Amino acid sequence: MACHRRDARVLQQRSHTDIARLFPDLKATEEWKQRLPMLEPICRRATYSDMLERIVTGAQREAGLDIADFLLMEDTPQMILQQMIERNPVLQSLIDVLGLELVDAGRLE
Repeated sequence: MACHRRDARVLQQRSHTDIARLFPDLKATEEWKQRLPMLEPICRRATYSDMLERIVTGAQREAGLDIADFLLMEDTPQMILQQMIERNPVLQSLIDVLGLELVDAGRLE
């Protein structure tokens, strides 16, 4: 569960569950660590991850990024191709002339 809200309203909509794993926004990990007892009425076990705090740069920490920001940072093959075309527009001509198309490398195996 992403933890971008600073109060318990986000928890009121959750149904009873066995386990809740929290991924707090940067700079909010300590706060959510202290708020874990709030989850006791709705789940048997609640934990938090400090993964983001451990892997970020100083600029990312200052920006207060969340788990969604990091998931969106992963470039897709389409994004990589577009970046290559922006660096060298002739690549688009080559793709068009040869009738090339982007395929998923996972499908080839």
